[in-house]
Amino acid sequence: MITTILLSITRHTTYNPITTAVVTGIIGAGLTIAGVVLRYRRMRLLKTGIKVEGIVFSIEYEPGSQGYSGQYYPVIRYVANNGEWITKKYTLGSNPSTFKEGESVTVFYDPENPSTFMLNDKLSKIVPWLVLILGIVSTGGGLFIIL
Repeated sequence: MITTILLSITRHTTYNPITTAVVTGIIGAGLTIAGVVLRYRRMRLLKTGIKVEGIVFSIEYEPGSQGYSGQYYPVIRYVANNGEWITKKYTLGSNPSTFKEGESVTVFYDPENPSTFMLNDKLSKIVPWLVLILGIVSTGGGLFIIL
């Protein structure tokens, strides 16, 4: 999606290395901040969250836009310590799905807001680091263009 936007902008403008550097740097800074925030939220839930077992209640498919393939999102169900059943779609999806319906999963949820949760799976561990690294590389690329 970001690539589509950048391509549509560049089709109507002449190449300017300073503009390219600034746009790349801003996108990189945004991704770096997003990676830090994702990492912080993950670490906070691992430290202060309540660990319970949940199940993959279902898998929801969301089609992509503009001809891109969609994502499969697991819908997770678990019981909070107050006895409340929580059934909610997870924020991270993949294609193909990394989960199967009925599969057991480890859930960490926020004790103050039981519907805020995180899974302790590979994707949840990797995504914050990928976003952070992509942000740092993009920011560095923006600086490299200027120099």
